[in-house]
Amino acid sequence: MPTLYLTGSSGALSAAIREVFLEKKWDVAGFDRKDDGFKHASYQFVVSNSLDAESMLAAFAKVGSAPRALIATVGGVRPWQTIEKISPADFDFVVQLNLNSVFYAIRAALPMMYSAGVGTIVTIGAEPALRPEANKAAYVAAKAAVIALTRTVAEEGKSHGVNANVIVPTVIHTKANEEWGAPEEISKWTPPVSIAETAFFLSSEAGRAINGSVIRMPGGL
Repeated sequence: MPTLYLTGSSGALSAAIREVFLEKKWDVAGFDRKDDGFKHASYQFVVSNSLDAESMLAAFAKVGSAPRALIATVGGVRPWQTIEKISPADFDFVVQLNLNSVFYAIRAALPMMYSAGVGTIVTIGAEPALRPEANKAAYVAAKAAVIALTRTVAEEGKSHGVNANVIVPTVIHTKANEEWGAPEEISKWTPPVSIAETAFFLSSEAGRAINGSVIRMPGGL
């Protein structure tokens, strides 16, 4: 069976992705700092630090099979601030969390995919990277860089049988996001399962012709 490498495996989006791929009879290797306790015969968890390049190399090396697909979901925000008020430390952290984590995972996975001659990489962007919003400079910059990085991987990987695409939601409908969302907006958010199904299609043989694409999934917003 093909194997999915899933970073940020304890997150709500990753849970939906994991479920879809397991239902499709894939093996799944999850990577995160903490184990969320999920158990399945075709799932293995590997402790890792997505903000450390060497940690990702070591973690990926522990999985018994090469990745047929990599989905990098690690990301997050700090409180929104205007450019003149955001601290350099907060800016750096948001960039590391959203961009460096993706780079380290791709960097660790590509040699294995190149050796196998096949692979798919799916990253997660954000709508503000396409339509910048005030008070989100670090997040916008990091997610815009994720999009550019993914499209560069698509160019470099195509001669090795590896494709790469980025899914760009607006707001993902998770329990955590419900805590701040207005009731009239929540129903318009993008369900995690919709993103998961799209990621699976991109990773399947049917999606092999799609490469370097920015796939917007704004839901009803």
